[in-house]
Amino acid sequence: MSQFHQVFFDEAEEHLAAMESLLLAVDLAAPDAEDLNAIFRAAHSIKGGAATFGFADLADFTHVMENLLDRVRRGELALTAAMVDVCLESKDALKTLLTAHRGGPEAEAAWVADLRSRLSALSRGDAVAPAAVEADPFVAHTARPPSCDEPGVLHTLYVEIDATAAVDMPALLDKLGRLGTVSLAREGSADAPWLLVFTSELAETELAETLAFAVAPGLYRVLDGRVEEDDGFGLFLSAPAGEPAATVASEDEGFGLFAPLPAPAAPPASAGYEEDGFGLFAPLPAQSSQPDAAAVPGSAPSAAPASVSPGGRERAAPAAAVENSLRVSTEKVDTLLNLVGELVITQSMLQQYGSELDPVLHERLLNGIAQLERNSRELQEAVMSIRMTPVASVFNRFPRVVRDLAAKLDKEVELKMVGEHTELDKGFVEKLSDPLTHLVRNSLDHGIEPPEVRRAKGKAPVGRLTLRAFHQGGSIVIEVNDDGAGLDRERILAKARERGMTVSDSMSDAEVWSLIFEAGFSTAAEVTDVSGRGVGMDVVRKNIHAMGGRIEIDSLPDYGTTMRIRLPLTLAILDGMSVRVGRDTFVLPLGFVLESLQPAAADVRSVAGRGRVVNMRGDYVPIVTLSGFFGDIDGAMSEPSEGILIIVESEGIRAAVLVDELVGQQQFVVKNLETNYRKVGGLSGATILGDGQVALILDVAAIVRSGLREGAQAASLTA
Repeated sequence: MSQFHQVFFDEAEEHLAAMESLLLAVDLAAPDAEDLNAIFRAAHSIKGGAATFGFADLADFTHVMENLLDRVRRGELALTAAMVDVCLESKDALKTLLTAHRGGPEAEAAWVADLRSRLSALSRGDAVAPAAVEADPFVAHTARPPSCDEPGVLHTLYVEIDATAAVDMPALLDKLGRLGTVSLAREGSADAPWLLVFTSELAETELAETLAFAVAPGLYRVLDGRVEEDDGFGLFLSAPAGEPAATVASEDEGFGLFAPLPAPAAPPASAGYEEDGFGLFAPLPAQSSQPDAAAVPGSAPSAAPASVSPGGRERAAPAAAVENSLRVSTEKVDTLLNLVGELVITQSMLQQYGSELDPVLHERLLNGIAQLERNSRELQEAVMSIRMTPVASVFNRFPRVVRDLAAKLDKEVELKMVGEHTELDKGFVEKLSDPLTHLVRNSLDHGIEPPEVRRAKGKAPVGRLTLRAFHQGGSIVIEVNDDGAGLDRERILAKARERGMTVSDSMSDAEVWSLIFEAGFSTAAEVTDVSGRGVGMDVVRKNIHAMGGRIEIDSLPDYGTTMRIRLPLTLAILDGMSVRVGRDTFVLPLGFVLESLQPAAADVRSVAGRGRVVNMRGDYVPIVTLSGFFGDIDGAMSEPSEGILIIVESEGIRAAVLVDELVGQQQFVVKNLETNYRKVGGLSGATILGDGQVALILDVAAIVRSGLREGAQAASLTA
């Protein structure tokens, strides 16, 4: 069954996301019946899948949650804010338990046990006190829950397994050991079965669901209490007198996977869940309960009920419509993209060689190369589109984040999301989550004021936070905008002077705002569990630069702040400008390039101890020489008036990069330098040129920062 685990994990993640979204949007005064049913179905599907694959802790926890949701959807209980809070926290617990089963850290038992207790109390209609420690959505809880509704009750069970069964006993003992305490009382032989003694909070039928997927049906059973020898029983030991054995593999539905055994002497023990194939399989004819008809959005459709032919054999229901999507692993897509990258390099090589041929004598060959170029570009765009995913996959976590953090900070905040369907490279999705979380927390804590302060300023008491995504040129732009107090220029400058940083009152706003990205920089009056330690914003900038992007800030006092992230469409292939410095070739990402020029000698000025600047229409821009940045480069020009200056911009700050020659503009396949060699300051990667040579891709953000030292001094020249 392990081959299907990944499918279950993926679908469970989708169900949890749907559950959280519906819980956050539900109207407590008049909840929509279909929304309540959808929340219940999400929990039910997770429980059914977990039980099917033997994840008892997940199944049992979701069963308790499902009891509460079922009473609410039936109208037996009125939905309350306390229920929503507990269900949201339970969603966090389920996600943590899923992570544990995927090889992550195990769980904190007290946290999940408390949640189970609160869910059970709410389902009985009891009032529940809030959690002693408010759950922080940014802290990953890890726990493994008790396995029944009455935590603390231990059961001693005896497990008999036929010695002829093909069972990996060490693996089974290890698996049971993670659920409780297990010991081997007797080894199996031709005359007697294996006998295990198992102590845990699992009941007989719960243990049965775990064993059902390790041992074939009919070859094992679970006994509760003392076991005595009975030579007349055959292979198995008999249960104590008056205590019927709980045969774990004789359920009529065989857990939805196995054919039923011959008619048992006694009614089978119930598995403790609805007998509907755990919400995943069609019921067998003997069952009266029916599976849920609808499914949570994003999940696979439920199986159609099976019909029975006159001969008594099952006849499959008509096949469902063919799905129009296919789940493919990221590794396969990455391999395909790498192969396309190699094809682009080969095509570039052929194009370069073809440019040296006589177009009259080799017309057909050159036409073929041109056709190859067009096809390569179309193939490249098609493969890149496979990696593209809506930014909603990142945005959808923030309604919960904003809700919980606003409550913690005693602020009223309305979240608006715009452009959720804008697509970005899948490689950015995981990497964007942390930077955006820091920016959102920063806006909530430092930006948006408390309601009473906003009223005093004549603002609406409810603050507005907007997440926006859109395409601009060849980039993806993601904005975090708030209508709060804005950045305090004088306070930032004062804090910078206090830390010994070189600053000037004549610095532009963009340069002042960039100071908040320095490591350890914070203007918070006091340290809290949300912010104030000066960590976070420097990590944001580092992570954005690692993705080949940049971050910009716009802010006005009492009007708010906009944090703007610009990212390339993909990290795999970039549009760049190749330049020559000495005998070496470098690549500048085109998204950072503003213009190029050959300055007159009179436009270049020197600042004592700070290097040279160039006069750009009245604005002095620091000059960065690659020879000076990386060390001596043989044959590199040193005089700006003899070479070419390329004006680049990062985070609203400009620098002039001195190069010898502009080679050309084209697409480049990015190779990770750190993976294949090591991290080198000022370089973000490497690429292979059409002639087979290696060119290094410049880290423009690092180059601009090196020129920022000159900027503070050069600014005085414009005064």
